[in-house]
Amino acid sequence: MLGLFRTIGYGWIALQGLLAALLPKQLINLSTRLSLCGFENAAELEPKPWYVDAMRAAGVGMVAAGLTGLLLERDSEETDEPEVAVDAPASDDA
Repeated sequence: MLGLFRTIGYGWIALQGLLAALLPKQLINLSTRLSLCGFENAAELEPKPWYVDAMRAAGVGMVAAGLTGLLLERDSEETDEPEVAVDAPASDDA
């Protein structure tokens, strides 16, 4: 069950990263409206160009992290090996 939640989380991170990489200005505007909804003139705020570029770069990193997590989850499911209990005699080195 925990693996399913991890897989969903990695997919969500990849999706958010894709949106941030492709539509950074729109995502910033949406985030500003949601976080500053109690303030006046929040819609008139304009992000600086370096912030838009930083959002795009963070989005690319989030896509990479999400896809890497998804690939590692898939590989861990394929390589699950059964546990083998080994009964070894205790050694008396004392």
